[in-house]
Amino acid sequence: MKVPIEFDTYHRRLLGGEYREFMDYFIRKPTRYSIRVNTLKSDAREVKRILAEHNIQYGDVRWCPDGLWVDSNELDFTEHQLGLFYIQSASSMLPPQLLAGGSRALDLCAAPGGKTTHLAQLMGNRGLLAANDNNPQRIRGLVYNIQRCGVSNAAVVKYDGCHFHQLGERFDRILVDAPCSSVGTLRQTTEVLRKWNLEWVRQLTVVQRKLLLSAYDSLTEGGLLVYSTCTTTREENEDAIEYLLKERHARTVKVKLDGVRLRPGLTENTFDCARVYPQDNDTEPYFIAEVVKNG
Repeated sequence: MKVPIEFDTYHRRLLGGEYREFMDYFIRKPTRYSIRVNTLKSDAREVKRILAEHNIQYGDVRWCPDGLWVDSNELDFTEHQLGLFYIQSASSMLPPQLLAGGSRALDLCAAPGGKTTHLAQLMGNRGLLAANDNNPQRIRGLVYNIQRCGVSNAAVVKYDGCHFHQLGERFDRILVDAPCSSVGTLRQTTEVLRKWNLEWVRQLTVVQRKLLLSAYDSLTEGGLLVYSTCTTTREENEDAIEYLLKERHARTVKVKLDGVRLRPGLTENTFDCARVYPQDNDTEPYFIAEVVKNG
């Protein structure tokens, strides 16, 4: 794996003495595959039986009751197409679990639908779930996955997430799984290294901040917002939350999730946020922030 100098320098500064161990998980450790049992259509016992029939080994994901580790990525058989399970990275199962309990939820950047269908599952197909994306191509995949997984409480919306608040709708739970520099995808592909540079990161932060403000303005009083990325940079993570706290009367909540090792955010104001590192959990990196409106 050829690592660009700018990427190397940035992450050595960010991670210090852990940099080599961090990179080992991308260079030497095999990718861990995982799926989520879709309880709207099936249950763990049934999916485990299906996996065994296909000679696929499995194990429970500690931090998600419906998550399973699997030893193969050859999973697109009939039961997958029927929506009995969803192929999903284990760390991306974390953010939706913080939003359980709402009756009006919004997934602001919903396509292709992994977290949307997870939210619907946690909601038991009750209440309203708005699944928004502004890309027609991606919306086709989103609609397909919603239908395949038996989701019946979702309304698909095509709107610019940076201006979603202008629609005037309000929600008690909002997920912003923002477009990011995707360092977490390095375990599957080195494509991100070919375009990674700090100028690109800065361009992404402009969009991320607009998404955060629009999402916050779409919350009801006391509503809960979860912001997540599958990347590592402070600019896209802690600095984005710092910006929201500065611009709005928001309050962070300590991220608490069982079964996974979480590191605190890098700044005093984001200490309640969580960083998930591959060397701690054998996953891709993730950042998660939990924010309450007018707390």
